[in-house]
This record gives sequence, structure tokens and C-alpha cells, in this order.
Amino acid sequence: MAGVINDYETLHKFRNELLNTVDNLREQLKKTEKAMEDVAAVWKDMQFLKYEKEFNKDKEMIEPLCKDIEEFESDVLYPLEKILEKYTNL
Repeated sequence: MAGVINDYETLHKFRNELLNTVDNLREQLKKTEKAMEDVAAVWKDMQFLKYEKEFNKDKEMIEPLCKDIEEFESDVLYPLEKILEKYTNL
């Protein structure tokens, strides 16, 4: 992270990677939810129900995590990028 603080292009790339990660995480969650629904329609054993319960607990933490990442990107990294952009006259 130290190199990111002084390098506009690296910071810009890092910001984009964070946002892409959030998008990918949300997309993967949708796919996993769909797969869980499909399996739940035909598979009702205790092991699956246990897995489904754990998945639902984990799923509840994903959106707050995504929002925290987006907030960090917009409230911390974006302003820093703008300062670097101005400072380096990009």
C-alpha cells in the first residue's frame, strides 16, 4: 500500500480493482444463491440444511462488506487520487 500512496496510476488501478472485486463478489453471490435454491428444491437432508444455514449467515455479511469497501474507495481513495492527480498535473 505504501507505493500506492505516491503513485497516481497505481492508486487508480487499485481503486478499480476494489470496485471490480465488489462487483464480482456480488455476481458470485447471486450465482451461489441460485444454485442453493436449485439444490434446496430437491435436497432436504440435515447436512444440506446445516450448510444452507451457515451460507445464509455468511451471506448476510457480504453486502455490508461490499458497502464498506465502496465507502473506503469513494471517501478515502478517490479524494487521495484527485490530490495526486492535481499534484502531478495529470
